[in-house]
Amino acid sequence: MTVTVPAQRPAPLPAPERRGHTEVADRVVSKIACVAAAEVPEVRDVQPRGLPWTPSAGEVHGDQAVVRLNVSVAYPAPLRAVAARLREHVIDRVAAQTGLRVTRLDITMTDVGGDLP
Repeated sequence: MTVTVPAQRPAPLPAPERRGHTEVADRVVSKIACVAAAEVPEVRDVQPRGLPWTPSAGEVHGDQAVVRLNVSVAYPAPLRAVAARLREHVIDRVAAQTGLRVTRLDITMTDVGGDLP
């Protein structure tokens, strides 16, 4: 004789906010920002610019991030226009990939060189 037991319903999942949280490291924000900056056509080189006691250019504070970059730009690109495009692109990429809001993006243009493509 075989006895069939009805299947049990799985326990309901807890609410999303009770399942845990995700932390994004400073160096991850830094890496994403550097790669995003390099995607701007006029940018020739990107270096993270951290404070002397921090190795990365990104700092995460809760759901916000601060980013500092040194960039080299192609000559004769208009620096203000490049900075505006760079700012918009980096902020959008960091937000899309991490969910963090970039509250400050410091860009230092350290060199002008090479020709535009």
